[in-house]
Order: sequence, then C-alpha cells, then structure tokens
Amino acid sequence: MDALKNVDQYAILEISSTSLVVKVVESKVEAVQRLKDRYFNVLLRKGRKFLVTKVTSMDNLEGNLAILDNLPDSKVVPSVLERSGKFSFSKTDQGIMNFMGDASRVAPLLNSRFPIYGTLTSTVITKRLVTSSGFEGEETRTWFQGYFRAKNGDYSGQWAFASTDYDERKIKASLERAEEFASYTGKIDVSDGVYDVILSPLTMGNLMMSTAYLASGYSIITGNSFLSNKRIGEQVASEKFTLRDIPKGEELNSWEFDDEAVPTMNKSIVERGKYVSPLLNLEVAEVMDMKSTGNAGWVYPRPWTLEVSPGEVGEGSLMDGNVILFNNNWYTRFQNRTEGQFSTVGRDATLVIRNGKPVGVAGRVRIADKLGNLLSNIYELSKERYSVAWWDAPLPGVYPYALIKNVHLSKA
Repeated sequence: MDALKNVDQYAILEISSTSLVVKVVESKVEAVQRLKDRYFNVLLRKGRKFLVTKVTSMDNLEGNLAILDNLPDSKVVPSVLERSGKFSFSKTDQGIMNFMGDASRVAPLLNSRFPIYGTLTSTVITKRLVTSSGFEGEETRTWFQGYFRAKNGDYSGQWAFASTDYDERKIKASLERAEEFASYTGKIDVSDGVYDVILSPLTMGNLMMSTAYLASGYSIITGNSFLSNKRIGEQVASEKFTLRDIPKGEELNSWEFDDEAVPTMNKSIVERGKYVSPLLNLEVAEVMDMKSTGNAGWVYPRPWTLEVSPGEVGEGSLMDGNVILFNNNWYTRFQNRTEGQFSTVGRDATLVIRNGKPVGVAGRVRIADKLGNLLSNIYELSKERYSVAWWDAPLPGVYPYALIKNVHLSKA
C-alpha cells in the first residue's frame, strides 16, 4: 500500500468476527441475531510521531498521514518487534460451530422456577497482524459465553460463564446458580460499617479486571495506579492471593501474539501476595528498564485473560459465621487510582449470612474501600473456581469465591 511507504514503522491489526447472539426474555428466546464485523486497527510511526486509528477500510488511510505529519513528537512511541515471517494458529470448537448453525437447542434448556433474562453469544474471531518488520500473523478462535438473571419478584440472582467450547452443562449450571441466588428473600437493613464479605466469582471478575488494568505499565509510569509506588517483590496483598495473566491457556481471549508481534506468555502479576510484574509492551518496558511481557496494546499494555489461584477450602465453608455475600456488582468507580480508592454497588442478591445461614437480602449496599486493603485482607479462597465474563466484567477470567475481612460498606 503506497500510504505505508511514507512511514518508518506500521502495524495493521485486522479483526473479523461472526457472532450468533441469542437473547432470552422471561425464559423464552426473544431474538436470534447473526452479526458480522470487520475493522482495522492501524499504528503509523514516523520518527517520534505516531498515530493509532481504527478504520473499516484501508482505503481510508491517506488522510491519516497528513494528520501524522502535524502531530508533536512523543516521549513514549509505540513500536513493533523485529520479527519477520508468517505465523498461523487456529483452535476452533465444532460444538460452537454447530450451535452457530442451529440455535434451536437453547429453548428446551430454559426451564426455570423464575423468569430468566440474559444472552448467549457464540463467536468465531480471527485476527491478522501485518507489521513493517515483515511479520504476518493470523489466529482464529471460537468463543462461547453467556449470562442469566433470574427474577423472583423484588429479588434476583445472576450468573455467567465463559468458554472456548460448547457445553450445555455450563448453560444449565448458570441458570441453576442464578435461580439459587434469586430464591433468597426477606429484606435486611445493613448499616454503614466494617464487615467480613464474600465476593462471588462474578464480583471478583469485575474487581480483578480493574486490578489488572492498574497493573498496566502505562498506568504505573503515569502514576495512575496503586502499584505506582510499589517495588517488584514488595508485599501488596494477602499471601493467599495470586493473580496471573494466562493468554497461553484454554480460556476465552487467549492469543499467541500481541499487537507488536511479541509472543504472549503466562505470567504472575501478584504471586502469593508479592508484586511480581507489571504488564508491558515494548516501549513501556524500555521506559521501565524491563522486557515486554507480550501485553501490547499499542500505547497501553493490557491483560488478556486472568486467573486467581484457588484456595484450599470448599466454597460452603467460607460462609461460616457472619458475613455479607456479594453475588454481583456494578458501577465500579475509582475516586483515586493512585490510592486505589474505589466504590462499587452490589447487584442482585447481596446475602446477609448469620451463623453460617442466609437470613435475608440486603438492600443496595456499596463497597467503599481501597483496592490494596481488599487484596491484603483476603482471608480465604475457595478451591472451586468458575470461568466467567459478563457485560460489566468483559475481561474473561477464572475466579474462586473470596472471603475478605474488614471491608467498608455503606448504603448505596
């Protein structure tokens, strides 16, 4: 392409996907949508100037070159790995492919005590990366994910799953878990104070996504993270807590190469409570005098798919005593990312558990604390883990239930 001859470096990341979305309303299939999408993320670099843009056609690049010439020099400039040659990888599940051809099998699965709402989404996604260094990579994956919300009058419960293969048992298990949470009734007033709480894997998914993005090297070097003033090897969490980025596994959003053509790798962000590594691309790694972790993201290194290591106890035993269990959460907001000060609102069933038994459901309750405090006060994790992703925790991950001591709660 002629336009690319006028730049020093470039990378073109083409994303194309075909999805089948099944929408469920009041336990019935309300709509089936078939979606196709194709776009290009483009990095153009000329000296210390760079431009990152998204276009639907490569014919639209010419105008961006004029913009590039008028930009100021930048201190941190995205780059691409000096890697050439072709790379191809494909891992697709025939069950997902069959489901995309025939979604009628969903309706018989929707038997439930309470009205069910939610979506099932299956996707075939291909990314292609071409760089000025001569790398041509292509990778195809299949994704299957869903979430369900059960409504029992004024009460509700939610669950989700994320998978790279089709398995009806995951659909049924999510429905059953959502119904179980919706079955708890009776309002109990929870006043402002400090409580022991249990975070479900859905709530963990939302908060671990924030934790991982705050572990991005760019967040750290800009002082926009509670990890900015932490040293590698410093204790930042409970010894029972290990958070890893695992793109080489079997989870949703696993990939073999990043946006700079660097091979991805599994790595610990926090290992048994100690800060191990930020997430890095080539240029941020250079600023921090480290090596890329394969998490580009031009400009902003980002996580791929996460896991929190399991604990040694059953999830039921976490509920001994007096605790507040968060089924779900939303409206997570950081008032101060440097201090990790945040708040998030419980959604669906926020169970009040006394002497090991659920006795009712709290009204709208907000967790208002510091992320560092939360991670340091993790007291126990369940040995059971769940692969989840949903619309307010779109980054997939595998999480246990977490019992956390001394968490500040307030009425939402």
